[in-house]
Amino acid sequence: MPTRLVSFLTICLLLPLVAVAQEATKNPSLEKLHQAIAEIVSKHYPESTSHLFEQTIGFEHATRVYVTRLAAKYPPGVKPPVAPERGPLANGVWGQVWYRDGDMNDQPAYQRSEGVMQREFFKEHRYYANDAQKQGHLIVTLRLPLETTPKHRQFVTELRALLNQFGKYVPAPEG
Repeated sequence: MPTRLVSFLTICLLLPLVAVAQEATKNPSLEKLHQAIAEIVSKHYPESTSHLFEQTIGFEHATRVYVTRLAAKYPPGVKPPVAPERGPLANGVWGQVWYRDGDMNDQPAYQRSEGVMQREFFKEHRYYANDAQKQGHLIVTLRLPLETTPKHRQFVTELRALLNQFGKYVPAPEG
């Protein structure tokens, strides 16, 4: 095989790996934030599990998959499509915390606003936390049972307090 062809093939095979390595160095480590979130979740839900995958932290306890209407706006008379969504049982919780680069004050607003939406089988909290100094923000989705208890309210209060200061758990951006 000619040397030029081997060099070309080698470059084609390595370029995706270089791009992934560069992307990984841009994203800050969420290990400390994951640990802090996991501590609060396990305090309120001792048998919960949590995970960190790339720039997303997830946690859950006593959940199942529901077939429910998608959370979106549709014209009057048009029923939203249904899809499988993981949500909590009566004593459960489900959450996802997604880290994104950039100060939210410098970017267009997200399509969905903050707040609590009552879905068919659970309540869904949407929350955005911003750290302008660290140039990053979080998109938080938290699902709790329809019946809200003082235990749930206390959990939400503690989790939001942590998320409001998430920047102290995330390293400063490089460069």
